[in-house]
Amino acid sequence: MDNPSYHRSIPLVVTEEMRREIAGAVAEIDLAQLEILRRMTPAQRMAIAAALIADLERAAAYQLRQRHPELNVADSLRIARQGVLRYEQRKCGGAEHVNS
Repeated sequence: MDNPSYHRSIPLVVTEEMRREIAGAVAEIDLAQLEILRRMTPAQRMAIAAALIADLERAAAYQLRQRHPELNVADSLRIARQGVLRYEQRKCGGAEHVNS
């Protein structure tokens, strides 16, 4: 594989802080919610994922319009979908080139 993390020369050392963070994340897992998801069809799970993505896009577009009131809803959604960071770098004339 081409992912450089697969070719680590130094083994990953799990620190105590990492263990605490993992334990905290696992503690937040709702087993009842997992059972509900397990019973859903793939199409139902995809519908939930699509709805979450749409909600996140709308939230990003809203926050973008708060920073740039000249943007309309359609433009802010387009920018959110293409990447807000790329837009901000271009708008500010960032020296870093962002690949399309």
